[in-house]
Amino acid sequence: MKAVIFGGANINDYSFCEKYAKDSIVVCCDRGMHHAFKLGIIPDVIVGDFDSADSSIINYFKSKNVPFKAYPTHKDETDIELGLDAAMEMGVTDITIIGGIGSRMDHTLANCHLLLYLHKKGINARIVNENNEIVVIDRKAEISGKAGDLVSLIPLSMEVRGITTKGLEYPLHNAVLTIDDRLIAVSNVMLGNMAEVTIEEGYLFVMRCRD
Repeated sequence: MKAVIFGGANINDYSFCEKYAKDSIVVCCDRGMHHAFKLGIIPDVIVGDFDSADSSIINYFKSKNVPFKAYPTHKDETDIELGLDAAMEMGVTDITIIGGIGSRMDHTLANCHLLLYLHKKGINARIVNENNEIVVIDRKAEISGKAGDLVSLIPLSMEVRGITTKGLEYPLHNAVLTIDDRLIAVSNVMLGNMAEVTIEEGYLFVMRCRD
């Protein structure tokens, strides 16, 4: 069972959203409901402290009998975390976070790190926007895109060992990446529609990017 979590970061081009939202549970986190409204999607649940959402959109979704889960403004969790909790309570095994990459670097980085939290719970997860799709792996990733797409590999654990790639212009063979050393795996290039990354030890961000 799949879920899409809509956060409140800006989205300029909604064309990428449909393939993720199709046949998925939709959870909106506070201002993330604006994205569902623009897409004509009725969420399954809306969560948050509602300090940033437009009251007219709140009222619209209440008129559609969408469940709201309200939380205090002073809380330990971010709205995205509350959305993840709501999705996991419904038993989802695949989560896409949309509207989680924005101008606030602290929120963006925290949302990316939540991918490791989800990975350790056995949930397939990614965070996406118009230009990026980011996952965390501890074994293997198959990357679909197109020739010329950029792929960056950034260690999430202190050391990632046994990194091997296929289908990229600059191949790695049993390489090691560490957080505290030069990153030699940024802005690699896909040679075709598919590429592959495997690792033997550690946790690795795999990012497919476009300018």
